[in-house]
Amino acid sequence: MLKQKQKENFYMHTKLSHQIVELIGCAATSSLIAEVSTTPKPGLVDCVSNGAHKDMNYRTFMYSAFAISPYFFEMAQLGFGWKHSLQELFLEIRKIGMKAENEMFRATNGVNTHKGLIFSAGILSAASAYIYSRFGMFDIDAMLETCKLMTNDILEEDFKNIDYNHPKTNGERLYIRYGNRGIRGEVQNGFPTVKNIALPALQYYKSLNFNNNLTQIQVLMHLIANTEDTNVLARHNQETLIFVQETAKNFLAQGGVFAEDSLNKLKNMDHLFIEKNISPGGCADLLAITIMLCNLSKEI
Repeated sequence: MLKQKQKENFYMHTKLSHQIVELIGCAATSSLIAEVSTTPKPGLVDCVSNGAHKDMNYRTFMYSAFAISPYFFEMAQLGFGWKHSLQELFLEIRKIGMKAENEMFRATNGVNTHKGLIFSAGILSAASAYIYSRFGMFDIDAMLETCKLMTNDILEEDFKNIDYNHPKTNGERLYIRYGNRGIRGEVQNGFPTVKNIALPALQYYKSLNFNNNLTQIQVLMHLIANTEDTNVLARHNQETLIFVQETAKNFLAQGGVFAEDSLNKLKNMDHLFIEKNISPGGCADLLAITIMLCNLSKEI
């Protein structure tokens, strides 16, 4: 009788694990697709424009999203029922992330479409599964706190170990020059920009039944207005970043995407950003994370 009960419990746990992993993996993948499909997005790749990019387009992003999708499922599976320290979970996630990056580069012929999201959405996938396996629900605050606990100490050590004379990446160069931590700083602090700005905005506009595309453009503008986007800094400087932020703030102050002439304003902004080679790609990544969290919050 006891063995039968144990078998039933094991079966139910395994079934639940598969269901939750599927849910999280699909939420991660669909958020990538939703982000790139949001149109128009000034300076960014969308359904009708390559933005300020010559090496990628909408199709490139779709190839990439489907190529890396299985790794979000793998990270979620790892997080579900994880029994060791959260720092160890992050170290294991990094290994899967490297495989995902290789697959992305194969699918895109060497173009970096989703490196930032492999990192951020991968960590969130594992954290979401970990929290659900412990509490039986997607507690957003707990998920974001778990991202912080997974990564903070390890990433802090990474920053301390940067070779100031020989930085290896754009992220390291920007940290040395501006003190900007980019997506790593966002993750190690539990996604504060998403939690405090983007997610409340997305949930608010959705509650008013605005269509998804307009809502996501509006949330992107909130992100651009409030984020020190490393993609902008990498191509330009602090002055250009401030210009981009002020442009987004002015757009929002005039009613944003819900104003009468918003589409023309967005098109003009897109032309301006393309002309100046501005691409707020860090904000696009945070939009995807926001969409993923919003979709998971519906499953509470």
